[in-house]
Amino acid sequence: MTMTSPMLATAFMAATAVLAMRAAVVAASRRSMVKVRSRQRHRANTKTQG
Repeated sequence: MTMTSPMLATAFMAATAVLAMRAAVVAASRRSMVKVRSRQRHRANTKTQG
């Protein structure tokens, strides 16, 4: 029984690290998508004005 608690703690920390990495990737992709959307809107506005 003494081996199960360190293994569970290690698994929990690994799962937490994976979730943190996923959250970072999602945040980065959202930022890039926002940049792309803003660029597309700007181009559309210049096309309609010109």
